[in-house]
Amino acid sequence: MATPTRYAEIRFNDRPIKDQLADPEAFTLEPGPKTADYEARPSYRLDQIYPNIGDYRTASTRRFIDAADKAIEEEKMWSKLWLLAGVASDIAQPGDWFRFDIGAQSIIIVRSKEDEVNAFYNACKHRGNELVQDDFGHGASSFTCIVHSWRFNLKGKNVRVTDRDTFQPEALCHNLDLTPVHVKVFAGLVFISMAEDPMPFEEYYGELLPMLASYRMEDMFVVKHLMIDVPANWKTMYSVFNETYHAHATHPQIKPYVDDHFVQYDFYSNGHNRNLFAVGSVSPRWPDGRFVNVGLAYFLQEAGVRPAGFRGDARHVRRALQDAKRREDNPFGLDYSDFTDNQLSDDWNPSLFPNVTLNMHPEGILLQRFRPHPTDPERGYQDVFILSAKLAEGRRPPAYMGVEDDVDVSGKVRPAIRRTTYENPQGGEVVEQDIANMVTLQRGMHSRGLNGIIVYSEQERRIQQFLAELDLYLEDRKV
Repeated sequence: MATPTRYAEIRFNDRPIKDQLADPEAFTLEPGPKTADYEARPSYRLDQIYPNIGDYRTASTRRFIDAADKAIEEEKMWSKLWLLAGVASDIAQPGDWFRFDIGAQSIIIVRSKEDEVNAFYNACKHRGNELVQDDFGHGASSFTCIVHSWRFNLKGKNVRVTDRDTFQPEALCHNLDLTPVHVKVFAGLVFISMAEDPMPFEEYYGELLPMLASYRMEDMFVVKHLMIDVPANWKTMYSVFNETYHAHATHPQIKPYVDDHFVQYDFYSNGHNRNLFAVGSVSPRWPDGRFVNVGLAYFLQEAGVRPAGFRGDARHVRRALQDAKRREDNPFGLDYSDFTDNQLSDDWNPSLFPNVTLNMHPEGILLQRFRPHPTDPERGYQDVFILSAKLAEGRRPPAYMGVEDDVDVSGKVRPAIRRTTYENPQGGEVVEQDIANMVTLQRGMHSRGLNGIIVYSEQERRIQQFLAELDLYLEDRKV
């Protein structure tokens, strides 16, 4: 088990961190004033989890374009894992439900009682008609099929077969209840598993659970929700968000205030990982690392620090942001006492295998999920959830998440899902830049000039882990 790592500050033991990165996983930092359990959890070296990780420095393009590979994934992977289905705030009261589609499967998740959530396949046991077609519902007492009016209660039990006496007894002698799936609510998120006997939830997400819980997503609410139809395989889409190597080229606008180069990588069991990167720090790719540029000045002002009176240069901004949020009268109106210093400033970016990435801040979270199309291996859906904490009047989730100025962030109304396309995704500048990459990456997979894709860079190790974990399922090496 590797030594625990914490966020790579710009300097360590009074020496530049760049001089100490021969083994980037071999150092630790002294904890700040707040030390949390999830910071003490160890991460692993990739070769500890995957002895054959060297085999994943390249990958065949076939797995991103072929229908046969898509079918194998549905049989051997999607049907076995714990998957993020939605957010618990959408089923806050008994009778509230939402629909989750993954490939050809459709699932209803419903709060049947205050302390009970059930999930079952969205298919009537009579002729297979989908019971619900909408995204959400409230105040339901049962689900009734619109074709022949069979009815099921909130636990999926069949409570009515219309004109039962017209059926032969043997036609109704089998189980007529809806087929259940496993469901788990944790930290404001709802997960399901279609496996008959899935790995225990706590074991599957293991080391990441304390960190996810620390952001108190159960107290957050959805302020924006997109479902973007993208002409790309879901793995192509997910991989775009599973490395930071692209940031300097795809998002050059962030370099004055985000360190996109000295990034911490943590790897965990079952395919999960995370990046931590400093916000309020200038990228080493930016030519001036001392001047308090416009971007840094914005962050200072947002945290209640007057840029004009700031004593220090760009190297001191990140710490100033952390100190400002520690004040009881901080302008966000939040209690930050349970967060570590670097949570107050930085972007914590876990990826949950197989298809979820989160950019996490105490003020708000950008949650993205990537789903396969039911039939087309070169088409998928990118779900974008923007969650916001209850902030002080006039405050909004982080600007890069793409919440428009006219969007209500009070939490009074749950926004409808906006169904968009890659041509007009409505995701904000950063997300839309990534979507443009998805489309051209997928097109390039068909080039005769390409023998395969290369993921040899140390900055792309998360993709290597993703492909290695995926193959454990596809090759029947993981139950």
